[in-house]
Amino acid sequence: MKKLIIENKITIKDALQKLESNNHKCLLVVNKFQKFIGTLNDGDIRRAILKGAKVQSKVDEHVRKNPVFLKENQKKNSGFLDKNNRMSHNLLKKIDDNKIDLVPVLDKKFKIKEIIFKKDVKNFLNLSQNNKIPEKVPAIIMAGGEGTRLKQFTNYFPKPLVPFQDTTATEHIIKTFKNYGVKKIIMSVNYKKNLIKSYLNENKIKNVSFINEKKPMGSAGSLSLLRGKLKNNFFVINCDTLLNINLKKFYDFHINNNYFLTLVAAHKSFELSYGTCEIKKNGELNKIKEKPKLDYLANVGLYLFKPEILKYVKKNTPLEMDNLIKLIKNKKKKIGVFPISENSWIDTGSPNKEEKSF
Repeated sequence: MKKLIIENKITIKDALQKLESNNHKCLLVVNKFQKFIGTLNDGDIRRAILKGAKVQSKVDEHVRKNPVFLKENQKKNSGFLDKNNRMSHNLLKKIDDNKIDLVPVLDKKFKIKEIIFKKDVKNFLNLSQNNKIPEKVPAIIMAGGEGTRLKQFTNYFPKPLVPFQDTTATEHIIKTFKNYGVKKIIMSVNYKKNLIKSYLNENKIKNVSFINEKKPMGSAGSLSLLRGKLKNNFFVINCDTLLNINLKKFYDFHINNNYFLTLVAAHKSFELSYGTCEIKKNGELNKIKEKPKLDYLANVGLYLFKPEILKYVKKNTPLEMDNLIKLIKNKKKKIGVFPISENSWIDTGSPNKEEKSF
C-alpha cells in the first residue's frame, strides 16, 4: 500500500519515480497528517510538464482534489448504495469515465485504511449485512512453517510476507476475512515470527492476536494451543492461500449441512505431454491414449471446523492437516467439500506460480 501513497509536498520527479516503481499509474496523495486529499496519475504529470511545470516543483498544485473514495463503514445512505443495498450506477460511471484504477477506503478522519482496485469495488459495496459472517466466528492463519518451496525467499523473509500485487499474502488474507465481518484474526507463528509481528505492527494492522509455536507443529498441530479457547465454528487457512470466493456462501454451506469439517477444493486439470499405454496382464499393449487430461479437486488450504475438532489434536504433537482429516474421517464425522474454480485460487507458496491476480 505504501507504494501507492505520496505526500503532497514531494517533487514531480519523485512522483514519477514512484509511478514507475509500481504497476498502477495512479498515486493517492495525503498531507503531512496523512489525511487523503486527492489523486495524481501519469497523465496529470504529463499535462503539468507540458504547461511548463519543473520536475523539482511540488506536486500539490497538480493533484486532483475531487477524487472518488469509499468510507470504511459504508452505509446505505452514503450516496453509493440505494435502499436495496445495490451499488450506485453513478459511482461506477464516474470510475469508468475518469479511468480510475484504484479507490481508497477512508476512516472517519479521512486516513487511508486500505486500497481496493476497480474490479473489486462492486464486491466491496455489495457486502451487505446479509452477506456477513457472524462476528463470533474467528479465522486462524497457519503461518508457522518455513516455506521450503520458496527457499530463496524464505531464507530471509517468512512465507506470510510473500509479496502479492501491492501488498503481502497475509494482508490480503486478513482484509478478505475482515470484509466479510470476521473480527477475530489469530496467527499461529514460529519461523521468523518477530519479523511477522513487527511488519503487522509497523503497518498498523490491528485486531490480530498470535499463538506461538515453540517448535514446528505442522499444518494443524498448533490448533491444540487453542483448546478450550474456541466455542464457535472457526476458519483455518494456510498463509499462502489466496482465494476469491464468497466466504459467506462457504460458511452457510458448512452450517446448513451440519458438517464437522468443510474444506475448499479447486478444480484442476492437467494434460500429459505424452501418450499413455494401457497394457494387458501379460504385458501386451492394449491401447495408447494420446495426451490424456486428468481432472482433480485440489485441497486449497481453507477449512471450516466445528470447535469439537480440537479434542482430536494432541498437545505438543506435530500434526499435518491431511492426517487430521483422515482421523476425522475414521471417526465417521461428516466432511464437506466446497468446490471452486481454479481461477479463484492463487498459491503464493509455489515457486512455479504464474503472476496472477483476481
